[in-house]
Amino acid sequence: MNITHATLGEIEEIMPHLGESLEEGSRGYYQIEQDQATKMVQDVLNDDGQIQVVREDDKVVGWVLYGQQKDSFSGENIGFIYDLYVLPDYRERGFAKAMMENALTELKLQGMTSVRLVVYAGNEAKQLYEKLGFAENRTVMNKSL
Repeated sequence: MNITHATLGEIEEIMPHLGESLEEGSRGYYQIEQDQATKMVQDVLNDDGQIQVVREDDKVVGWVLYGQQKDSFSGENIGFIYDLYVLPDYRERGFAKAMMENALTELKLQGMTSVRLVVYAGNEAKQLYEKLGFAENRTVMNKSL
């Protein structure tokens, strides 16, 4: 398994899949337009975020987008996982776990003492996150009006 930092060409390869990644991750709560997804990734990358990719069959089959945020209450810099995605035909092969472990190692090397992410109810990735040591620390609820 070869996990590396994404090149510009690999980022371009990822871009057409970002909308589906973010929609799937939000369990359909958000309908993401391609330009919105692109802007989100560009904003993270412009703020010193990074993308790591995993390749198989000579193509990018998964990625993790991560960076840092400032906690609005404590002012502490924390690591943040913005997106983790593996193309459907390449799941259940350990790619997501390996990419997460790489991202967590990099964030620790950058001096982060904690890492956060958002996972929507019903997202199967929650089990992976819990196996990696993430614990629920708050619940966000929604009511349509």
